[in-house]
Amino acid sequence: MVAKSDHLTGTAIELSLPVANGRLFRHAATSDILDLLAANPHTAFSVRDLRRVTDQSASSVTDAVDLLDETDLITITYDGNRKLVQINRKRLSHPDDPLLQIPQTEFRDPVRTIVDRITQELADVRGIVLFGSVARGEADRRSDIDCFVLVDDEQARAQQTAHEIASELSEQRFDGDRFKFQVLVESTDTAPRYGDRLRDIFASSLTLVDSEVLQALKSEVLTNGR
Repeated sequence: MVAKSDHLTGTAIELSLPVANGRLFRHAATSDILDLLAANPHTAFSVRDLRRVTDQSASSVTDAVDLLDETDLITITYDGNRKLVQINRKRLSHPDDPLLQIPQTEFRDPVRTIVDRITQELADVRGIVLFGSVARGEADRRSDIDCFVLVDDEQARAQQTAHEIASELSEQRFDGDRFKFQVLVESTDTAPRYGDRLRDIFASSLTLVDSEVLQALKSEVLTNGR
């Protein structure tokens, strides 16, 4: 049994060796599906959900799901005739510090700083999600640090405070470098109105501050309210 990690010190999933089917990671859909399921371990996705969120073909998703099932990396249940796919949580491990999920280490300190400022200065924070190129490990020095914040408070006021924090931190140096921050804030009341936009955010993201409220929102958005 070995651990396949998304990042060097981040989320990991245990994989039995030898791999039951050598085709497992030949599909582009496999990594996309594993990333999505690992980031949302309490959500069961239909095959149609997986196709929509990962933007992979029906045949690729179906084949990848079958291969992941063979290796016991996922669990499958049925709701009538609908197949529901979920990560096998017994195989999954998360770092105690969610910042360690960030693939490129140079971004961890600035992200930690903005998370600390947001949780200290915004009222009733229900979740913080990192998305975009930094979450995917594809960022360079010109990349924005993109965060989505869910609050149980008045959205406009929270957005203004978050904008001020982002502007201040964009002038601060971290190990000699400046980073640009972008923060999108929605409230528990306003967030459900932006399902399509949030689906794009949640499809490839890292959860830095979690709550049952955020989990419920992510599940609703990613499964189209099923």
